[in-house]
Amino acid sequence: MKKTLSICLALAFLLSACGPNYVYNDQTTFENDTWTYQAIQQHKVEIKDTTFLYNLIIGVKHSPEYAFQNLYVKIKTVFPNQEKREQVVSLNLADGSGAWYGKCSGKTCRLEIPIQQNAIFEQPGTYQFSIEQYMRTEKVEGVKGLSFKVEKTVAKAEK
Repeated sequence: MKKTLSICLALAFLLSACGPNYVYNDQTTFENDTWTYQAIQQHKVEIKDTTFLYNLIIGVKHSPEYAFQNLYVKIKTVFPNQEKREQVVSLNLADGSGAWYGKCSGKTCRLEIPIQQNAIFEQPGTYQFSIEQYMRTEKVEGVKGLSFKVEKTVAKAEK
């Protein structure tokens, strides 16, 4: 009995150590399932260890009645040295036939989209990310929520 318990505890410990290592994980829900131009998502991420690679992930929670195949977002980054960059990204939520990517259950679909894999943070310090909807309409209905995650990988950055 003790041997079985020890094996189960060791297995549980190993499995729990295999999960994602998020250094930042924030989620927002939108009132009335509508993302407006004014609802800019602000994220401050403290990066201490620049020797590892990181994955940046946006999660979208939307209604199955969402009217579009994708969702355009503008991502602005302010680096610790105050350098600024911005990029428009198309988050693909469905394939060409309209079938949703991700998992749908009831009135909600969820999808996590890696927007940058194996990113290198060259400077330690605080990185500021702002994410705004960049569609052609002021109110995007059917978007229930958004998450932003920064995952530290086990891979080392080459310098």
